[in-house]
Amino acid sequence: MSLALHEPFPHRVIVVDHGPGEGLTTALSNTHPNLLVLTYHENPGFGAGCNLGATRAFEEGAEGVWFLNNDAVIESPMLEELVLLSRAYPEVAFWAHTQNERGRQIGADRHPTWYEVNQLDLPPSPEGCRYLTHRESLSGASLFVSRQQWQRIGPWPSDYFLYYEDAAYCHRAHRMGLPLALLDRAILHERGTSTGRRSPMTTFYGVRNRLLLHREIHPGRSFVRLLIGLNLLQKRFFQFRWSMLKPTWDGLWAAARNGRGRDPRY
Repeated sequence: MSLALHEPFPHRVIVVDHGPGEGLTTALSNTHPNLLVLTYHENPGFGAGCNLGATRAFEEGAEGVWFLNNDAVIESPMLEELVLLSRAYPEVAFWAHTQNERGRQIGADRHPTWYEVNQLDLPPSPEGCRYLTHRESLSGASLFVSRQQWQRIGPWPSDYFLYYEDAAYCHRAHRMGLPLALLDRAILHERGTSTGRRSPMTTFYGVRNRLLLHREIHPGRSFVRLLIGLNLLQKRFFQFRWSMLKPTWDGLWAAARNGRGRDPRY
C-alpha cells in the first residue's frame, strides 16, 4: 500500500504468497495498479521466495529488484534513488536502507570476528550512504540489487528457511570484494514481529542458522561451534529464559547434523 501511495517511479510489485490459505490475491486487489501475486503455499522459505519473485521480475526485463518486506513501510519516494545509484556505481553489490524501529535508527547488522573477511580498500562511498565493513551485513527488509549484480553474485541462499539469509548473502558479496552500501534514508520496519522475538520458531532458526553460517565460513571449526552452542545455552539458563532452552537445544542439534530448509517441528 505504501508503494502505491508514495512511490511515483515506474515499477511493478510482485508479491510472493507463502501463506497457508487462499484469498491473498483478492485481498490485495486494487491496492496497487501494477501488482502480481505469485502463490507458493509450500513455503520453502524467505530466500527461496525472494528468488522466485526476482526471477520473474528479471524475466520480465527489470533493471533491478528491490526486496521489501511486507511489514516495511516507505513514507517518501525511494526507488528512483536506488536505480540511479546502481547505474552510477555498478560495482556495488547491494543497496539497503536504514530502518526506523519505534523511533530508533537501525543500521547494518554487526557480526562476531568469525564473520569477517579480509578488508579491502574501497573507494569513497556516494554521498548519503556508507560502505559496510567486512563484519557487517545488510538487512533483507529493504535491499536492492541490479540485474548485473544478480547475474554476478547469484540468487539468495535458499536453504536457511528463515533468518540469516541476508547475512549469508552479504558474506558472499564480501568474499567477492564488492562494496555493500547502507543509505541514510530510513524505512519503517518492526523487527521480529512476524514470528515473535523469542518465540520457539525464532529461537530455533536463529540458533541453527547462525551455526550453519559459521559452518559455511569455517567448515573445519566444529569445536568452536560447540563452544558457541554451549554459550547460547548458558545464557538462556542464567537469564531465566527457560522456555527458550528446548528450541535452542533443537537448533544446536539440527546445525550439528547440517539440517537445512524448513524443520517440521517449527
